[in-house]
Amino acid sequence: MKKFLLSLLLGLVMAPSISLAQDNTMNLTLFKEFKPAVVQMGDGRKVKTRLANIFLKNAALLYKRGDATMEANMSPVVAVDFDSLHYEKIDNMLALLVDSVGANRLYCAVLIDMDSYVTMLKNNVNITNLSLGDQISYTTLDLTPQEGMSLPLVRHYYYLYNGELVRVHEREVSRRLPKDKKRIYKTIISLPEFTWVDDDSLMKLLRAISD
Repeated sequence: MKKFLLSLLLGLVMAPSISLAQDNTMNLTLFKEFKPAVVQMGDGRKVKTRLANIFLKNAALLYKRGDATMEANMSPVVAVDFDSLHYEKIDNMLALLVDSVGANRLYCAVLIDMDSYVTMLKNNVNITNLSLGDQISYTTLDLTPQEGMSLPLVRHYYYLYNGELVRVHEREVSRRLPKDKKRIYKTIISLPEFTWVDDDSLMKLLRAISD
């Protein structure tokens, strides 16, 4: 377990809880407030924690130990439930179960897009003492609240398709499809409203390619 200081980047004020529909946040955690969670472990145990959250740096589980915020060792973690939200560990990240079609499922992990954020900072402010290590911290000059700086988010989508976990990408999905699903697949992704970064679009595709 490692202790992390979750100070807000650039002294930004806490914003309301984010949802998957948002592209930016001013928080380092998925939820504004720490909340109760049930953690499912690899050995079958279910561990209740009173104050938990998800770190947007790497989609890892966070929990409170006294006044300290701790990052959990993700190795034994299988899944985490926050209220009605179910997260499963995929590529060592907690990914939300968005929806399902029979046994097929859509998952989404949300993280801070650090590359985009650093680029944005370089284009807008003078930066000194920039650190991207385990403890994220920035010291900046000439930044005012009116500039509305916020943290860009990136979504990592996955399908559980016919028992196989697949990163949602045009090439990755296509090569795993049976021949009888190829035509409907091409039809759906050719629709003008279709996008690879939208829950509704990806669920429409999953329904089309599921038996």
